[in-house]
Amino acid sequence: MEAVEVKIPERMNAAEIFVDENVKRGLGDKVAIYFAGEPPRYKPETLTYRQVQELVNRTGNALRSLGVDLEDRVMMIMLDTPAFIATFFGAIKIGAIPVPVNTMLTPKEYEYMLNDSRAKVLVVNEELAKFLDEVRPNLKYLKHVIVLGEPKGDQLSYDELVKSASPELEPVELSKDDFCFWLYSSGTTGPPKGVVHLQHDMLYSAETYARHVLNMTEKDICFSASKLFFAYGLGNAMYFPFRFGASSVLYPGRPEPEKMFEIIEKYRVTIFFGVPLLYARMLEVPDAEKRYDLSSLRLCVSAGEALPAIIYHRWKEKFKVDILDGIGTTEATHIFISNRPGKIKPGSSGVPVPGYEVKLVDDEGKEVGTGQVGRLLVKGDSIAAFYWNKHEKTKKTFLGEWLDTGDMYVKDEEGFYTHVGRADDMIKSGGIWVSPVEVEATLMEHPAVAEAAAVQGYTSEGLGRVKAYVVLKPGYTPSKELEEELKEFVKSRIAPYKRPEWIEFVDELPKTATGKIQRYKLRLREREKLMSKA
Repeated sequence: MEAVEVKIPERMNAAEIFVDENVKRGLGDKVAIYFAGEPPRYKPETLTYRQVQELVNRTGNALRSLGVDLEDRVMMIMLDTPAFIATFFGAIKIGAIPVPVNTMLTPKEYEYMLNDSRAKVLVVNEELAKFLDEVRPNLKYLKHVIVLGEPKGDQLSYDELVKSASPELEPVELSKDDFCFWLYSSGTTGPPKGVVHLQHDMLYSAETYARHVLNMTEKDICFSASKLFFAYGLGNAMYFPFRFGASSVLYPGRPEPEKMFEIIEKYRVTIFFGVPLLYARMLEVPDAEKRYDLSSLRLCVSAGEALPAIIYHRWKEKFKVDILDGIGTTEATHIFISNRPGKIKPGSSGVPVPGYEVKLVDDEGKEVGTGQVGRLLVKGDSIAAFYWNKHEKTKKTFLGEWLDTGDMYVKDEEGFYTHVGRADDMIKSGGIWVSPVEVEATLMEHPAVAEAAAVQGYTSEGLGRVKAYVVLKPGYTPSKELEEELKEFVKSRIAPYKRPEWIEFVDELPKTATGKIQRYKLRLREREKLMSKA
């Protein structure tokens, strides 16, 4: 492990460190947030660090006025707007715990997370609040719903609450090991897991990856296509730039390729954070290198799934800027293995970030040698404390100082780590985790499906997508029409990004002697197809 010294105070409040300190050191009039979205109610277009501090303070006081206290959970189903950042840090400043969650889920998933977290308050954008009509009677602990936009019934207006709250707020002094925020992480089986992060986790991540890999300074302007509710986006667009007094561009819309180019050009973005699928789609925009001025970019970053070497090379050739690929997890807070400026091996995840130690182990927990495949474990001070109310899963994942990522890697002679798959059955689709069990269960609800198995498939460029193998019931015949019908069936019942990209009809699925489907054989088949194209 490269030695780095990260100074973490014993007593601290993360909101004070990431927001108040910028004002204290004379950056109050510097732009903290450029807002690139619509509609107009989310304006102004720019906020300085002093304005962000005031909005954070007002939001914290508004939450406190509703009875939110130490360690109370505040769930956030919010688009990327200044209000997201104000709610996140406003909650932390009063000692409460913000819980940002995916904005693309189903009512049942939100119901589960609201009850599991016992959130007293929900802050939600008006356009995302429709799910409440279906589940409100089932929410056992929720007392208040705060809406950005037009509230309905007994809902409260974010704007009105904040407007009437005081702009002055002293941070609650906490321990560096106090709870700070949660994120929810999907699992192979069962409901999502609440990942409990501590006050010092964001600081450690910023002082390692953002400082020593990105070399971020207050001159940087950051733009993340990945949204704030992701662990990746939360660092990219919020606590990294805020740690260094840089600026962040927030965009609540869909990351369409041409829009990404427009934002980079308009705001003179210096660091762009994307995912492999988005880079591939941006490369397809005709004459983008001539139509858009990307000369402000000094770095691009990729995470979420392995970046195929071909995409790196095509991007570098076309736009003359590097993409630094890396791997992070929700549990580790952010990226802990990464390529670096001047030290890039396309197709690999890079080398350990200063401040982190990694090792590859076999099924018995013994370290494997160079060139051998092993399960990736990581050690560093940004790793979460545990999974909320998931004791057995916690014991299997948090191994003392080490985190078992569930990813399989190989280390080469030069010390670069390359991803070769998962130890479990989880699927990465567009950089987002998908449980095969959920996809299979949904497919099984269709009258034509007898059996189903979902695995990681790959596009021609090596990007991960959901693929389903399906055995049909007697009387049904494989066809292109039925394939499309099944895809739309899944899309209509669970989050759209979980929809299979491909469906392959088969006569039978590989199984153990006891009848359990052997997904690993299907995964291996997909991996071999990918390698044969390379």
